[in-house]
Amino acid sequence: LNGGIIKSNILNQNEKRVKDIWQADSRSWNANKVKQVYGQDWGEKICNIPIGDEGQVDKIIWFHNPHGCFTSKSSYSWLLLKEMGYGPHRFFWKAIWKLDTLPKIRAFTWRVGHEILPTNCKIVTIRQGFDKGCPRCGAKTKTLLHTLKDCPASRAILSIGGWSRSFISKNYDRCIVWLEDLMHVLDKRAMANLMTILWNCWNNRNNCIFRGKEEEAKQIWEKASNLNKEF
Repeated sequence: LNGGIIKSNILNQNEKRVKDIWQADSRSWNANKVKQVYGQDWGEKICNIPIGDEGQVDKIIWFHNPHGCFTSKSSYSWLLLKEMGYGPHRFFWKAIWKLDTLPKIRAFTWRVGHEILPTNCKIVTIRQGFDKGCPRCGAKTKTLLHTLKDCPASRAILSIGGWSRSFISKNYDRCIVWLEDLMHVLDKRAMANLMTILWNCWNNRNNCIFRGKEEEAKQIWEKASNLNKEF
C-alpha cells in the first residue's frame, strides 16, 4: 500500500474480515479504526468506498467495459490501447484530447505524458558527458517532473497562479502520475489552465537555457492567464 505500514496489531482476534471494521450498528465504516490500521491517506480512501445493501450478491466486473460485462470486442480494444501505451494511465490519455485549450498545448500535454521533452536527464541517455543537473537551481538531476513542478522557478509560477502547496508538494516519480492525480480532482477548465501554465513554464525554461533570458514568475503567469482568456 504505497510503501505504508498496516498496523494490524490494532485489530483484535475477532476482526479478520472487512465487515469487522464496520460500525457495529450500521453498514458503515468505523472510520477511526480504519484510519488507525491503514493510516490517514488510505483510511480516507477506504472509507469513501460505498458499502452495498445486505441483500446484494458479489459479482465479477470487467473494468474495461462501461457496463462491466466482458466481451471479445472490449478485450481486443483493451489490448490495442495497452499496446499503444494507454495501459494504467488510460484516464489521462483519454482526457488530454478533451482539454479546452489550444491544440499545441494538448500536444504538449501528450509529450509530457510520454516524457519525450528534451530535459537534461533525457539528453544524458543519448549523449555521454552531458550534465544532467538543473542549471537554474542546481538540482543534481533535471527530470521533466523537476522542470515543471519541483524546480523553484516553476513552483513560484504555480504559487502565483493560486495552486496550493497540496497540489505541488506531494512527491511523485513521473509527470503522468502527478497530472493524472490532478485530473481526478480538477474540472476540465482548471486542468486546461494548469497545462497552459506548465507550457509557459517549459518555454521559460527554454528561453533561460538557450537565450539566457528568464522572465519573472508573475510575467509567466500573466502570459498563461491571458492565453486562457483569449482562447
